[in-house]
Amino acid sequence: MKNAISIVLLGAALSACGGGSGGGTPEAPVTPPVVVTPPVVPADSVMVASQAVAAQAGLTVIAGANADETVYDVAADIGDTWRITFDSAKKTYAIRVLSTQFGLSDRSGTFTASTTGHLTTYTATDFSVTVDARTRLLTGMVKLGSMNSNVSGSGYAATDVAKLAGNYIFLGAMRNASNGGDRFNPKGSLKVAADGSAQLCNGGVFNAQGVCSAVSPQLEAENASLTFVRDAARGLIIARQGQQEFGIVHVHAGDRGLALFIDRYSRNQENVLRVGTIVAAKQQKIGTEIAGSYACAAPGISAKIEVAGSTATLTNNTTGKTHAETITVNKLGLGAQAVDFDGIAVFKDPADVPADYSMFMPVSSSMAVEFSTDRTYMGACLKK
Repeated sequence: MKNAISIVLLGAALSACGGGSGGGTPEAPVTPPVVVTPPVVPADSVMVASQAVAAQAGLTVIAGANADETVYDVAADIGDTWRITFDSAKKTYAIRVLSTQFGLSDRSGTFTASTTGHLTTYTATDFSVTVDARTRLLTGMVKLGSMNSNVSGSGYAATDVAKLAGNYIFLGAMRNASNGGDRFNPKGSLKVAADGSAQLCNGGVFNAQGVCSAVSPQLEAENASLTFVRDAARGLIIARQGQQEFGIVHVHAGDRGLALFIDRYSRNQENVLRVGTIVAAKQQKIGTEIAGSYACAAPGISAKIEVAGSTATLTNNTTGKTHAETITVNKLGLGAQAVDFDGIAVFKDPADVPADYSMFMPVSSSMAVEFSTDRTYMGACLKK
């Protein structure tokens, strides 16, 4: 019996393997499935760098009421701070006034949107702004109430002032709130410490001893002490000067490092309300990365700038006139008066008088700011 059982089991095993003596037809070989490997799409380097900057600084995405909403806090160059929300499902926008020096009120409406590459432009009545999906930057023009304004800001919020510490360079534009007079365009260095204390050095840089020093005999260095504090109730970073608010700080996670958009509003020593904006970018050398096409806007001005090598070709969109300017990088000023200053490019039209030139400061791969010495406005340039 033992041998019989062994034989039966062996026969069953052979049958299962297609062997045995039954003479059955062998099973056809199974063809393995074809595995198609999808192509590897390289990550966008600007987006990767921007997200790394945001993570390192502890920035958080400003949350909307639901998944359809995207939110941006912006500095308006008139001296206000607004929160702009887009609802992609309803095709509506809302502007919430967080701080105003002009008694402005909230506004809402519908928009149309068009996307080209990483840029989406939102258009409505008296409203045209563009968002770079890679860096969550918003810039454009908005009319609120009777006030037209350039706006620039971020979809990120800063929660830890200590992580904003670093050395920045800045360009700015300020004026009297009452009549737009006494225009002033500061430029220089900004140093932020981990405890939130900050030094604004207009017309200069900080030397090895940390003292604000003029970069040129033609410039007088002026130092202002600020303190950055987080207002938990408003969810904003406030810059204070002494006992009064100097402005609101919006943080941009650029791929070149952090950048700060400061909505500046406060009274000077003569008790005059001064308003405007200051844009500060991490100080570093400019290289070939500024090459490309930019759409630039300032109050009453629309232009295109093409940067290639050491030449900038500027086109006035209103008149259609085009001219070329020479580019000098990492300098402040021209000729014998030029001094080393990392992070600024000087554009010069050879046909202009020596005192006329423009300063071009890249903030990130999304944008740059530009100020011309023959104007009193600072413009924002969106890189296409």
